[in-house]
Amino acid sequence: MSGPGVAALAACVLALAPLVSAAPHMVIVAGLGGEPVYASAFVEQAQATANAVEHVAAGVTLLVGEDAGRDRMRDALAAYRESPREDPVVVVLIGHGSYDGEHYRFNVPGPDPTADELADWLAPLPSEHQLVVLATSASGAAIDVLKDEGRAVIAATKDGHEANAVVFGRFWAAALTEPRADIDKDGRIDADEAFRFVEQAVARHYEDAQRIATEHPRSEGDIVRFELAAIAGEGLDATPGSAATRRDELLTEIDALRKAKGRHAEEEYFATLQELLLELSAVESELDER
Repeated sequence: MSGPGVAALAACVLALAPLVSAAPHMVIVAGLGGEPVYASAFVEQAQATANAVEHVAAGVTLLVGEDAGRDRMRDALAAYRESPREDPVVVVLIGHGSYDGEHYRFNVPGPDPTADELADWLAPLPSEHQLVVLATSASGAAIDVLKDEGRAVIAATKDGHEANAVVFGRFWAAALTEPRADIDKDGRIDADEAFRFVEQAVARHYEDAQRIATEHPRSEGDIVRFELAAIAGEGLDATPGSAATRRDELLTEIDALRKAKGRHAEEEYFATLQELLLELSAVESELDER
């Protein structure tokens, strides 16, 4: 196979690649509240996030209270230094952040970790795909420090100067269990869908309160590839042998084939790819009809 057919199939592979994601390892941290109302809210949001992702994640580490210190965060991430490269790592920080014009800091018991330190802890991990979600004030200041090849960032604010307490964390936890956040109705919530839901919810929050918005969520990088939660959608059968299960199997096979392209002859590669894409199209049509 050559010419336009090859180009078309290659484009399909590139379009499908972001949809494929292994089960992520997740570290979720509730920072210091300062006031009781914030302290309890941050713990509740972190716990709700952990509950929502536990059925999708390969493992979840939840750090709250005195366990949410700088060293515990560093050690929790260091535990993934032997993880497979294909396993994503997702870090969710919920609480207060600060920015002094030079460094972003996440407020925790003891010394506050900076964005630079978090980047240093993530850099040695073998994971090819990393996501950092900063549900804190001033978090936009950390984006340029944290974003990197293979690492995406979601922040509650557009920059470090939006320093008021944010409502982002509340809506982030809600998005992971909200059917309305499932834009493509596949029964799963990826980071892009969650971000879009939160972005709209935050805007409505300030409109309804008739207040000037003091937070503007921002994302950088390929966030769509991170699958975070599963929702029991109407008519979605995830039992072995179902269309939904077969779709996931096909996406995994396509991703594996793409990664191993160099080990196949070109004709064999594109012939196999075409078969998988045709079957995937049929399965997707069946799911759409449902």
